[in-house]
Amino acid sequence: MEIIFLIAILCSLTFQSVRITLAALLESTSDYLYDSAKKEKTFIPYWLKKVRDD
Repeated sequence: MEIIFLIAILCSLTFQSVRITLAALLESTSDYLYDSAKKEKTFIPYWLKKVRDD
């Protein structure tokens, strides 16, 4: 089962739209991580507040 899941992920990365979506997702989450590190807040409460604000 795990091998099938890994193969499905690798095959999906061959599509350009999947790679672009993944890159955009990683870029947006990195902004939140940098902000939380700068403010030295605890991880989970900071993210919950960000989700409520957005």
